[in-house]
Amino acid sequence: MENETLVQAVGNQFILEQQTFNEEQTVSNFSNQVGGRAEMVTLNIGQEFAIGKPLNETEYHFYETAVKSLPVILLEFIPGYKGVVSIENGKPKVLRNKSKSKKKGIDSDNDPNNDKLLLTEQLKLNNLSFTGCYIVLEDITSTFSKPSIMDLKMGTRQYSDTMPQDKIDRKKQRSLDTTSNELGLRIAGVRSFNVNHSCKHYHMNKMVARRLTGDTIVDAFRMFFSDGISQKRRVICTFLEKLKKIIEAVENLNFRLYCCSLLLVYESDAGGGIKTDIRIIDFAEFQTCTGDGEKYSGPDKGFLLGLYNLVKFLTILSQQETPAIISVTGNDDQQTHQQK
Repeated sequence: MENETLVQAVGNQFILEQQTFNEEQTVSNFSNQVGGRAEMVTLNIGQEFAIGKPLNETEYHFYETAVKSLPVILLEFIPGYKGVVSIENGKPKVLRNKSKSKKKGIDSDNDPNNDKLLLTEQLKLNNLSFTGCYIVLEDITSTFSKPSIMDLKMGTRQYSDTMPQDKIDRKKQRSLDTTSNELGLRIAGVRSFNVNHSCKHYHMNKMVARRLTGDTIVDAFRMFFSDGISQKRRVICTFLEKLKKIIEAVENLNFRLYCCSLLLVYESDAGGGIKTDIRIIDFAEFQTCTGDGEKYSGPDKGFLLGLYNLVKFLTILSQQETPAIISVTGNDDQQTHQQK
């Protein structure tokens, strides 16, 4: 095919090999997505599950190049990168090895520079679009029996220098209208297991979450870490230990993590023990100090503000024997009240 292109490996991640990737599989929707606009899909890689996320050029470059300059301590908190696939008629096709192009008289099979081109550059060389192409990432929820999931949009600034001005204006206003500007974070989506709800789940979508304030957001965290019977203090303490590592790394990171999210996952199955995962995701707007636009040095203070406040909220919850009365909008935009 014309669009069979090179897929690079990053660090200790692996290339999607033809023998481990079943191209006859049917792609399905990713059922554990609680935030984000891009619709993700579930893929099978050998015995593992992965997610496919619509290809964004900046995010692709992050996983192919920028990730190599991250401190080792932070790699633990970045999703594993598997490669790129195209999806047509519900079937995935691995994008691999070489692209054949006769553009400007160049046969890319014989072009000594071809192996140095990133996939996005090869697609441009062949006048091919990114439509139907997906970055394949580790599905961190797949190892949980009953994953409770929270998606946090991090940072005080939610736009990059390359965004159109009208979109920048909207993003600035949204930050001012939500907890992003004050706290450096806002909730983008929640799903947790709670016996007090008719469906045994507690949900909060981004539209409801945008109405939270600096005073009420801690109650949303309290609901997330409650199963309706008790507060999961040991789970909270595990997250706090991991957040210390992330903060240490980000304080020494010379990137701008604009529009990135923090994904929190814990096991809600009582028989699954204390199991948690936390990852920084969504790198479609990240910037380096050497990129186009704003020049800067030092860490992303807006992202750090969000991390510091998250630690503050979780510390409050970890020190409470019993939760106070909870009053926070959630399922079906109804008011939820719970007395412990």
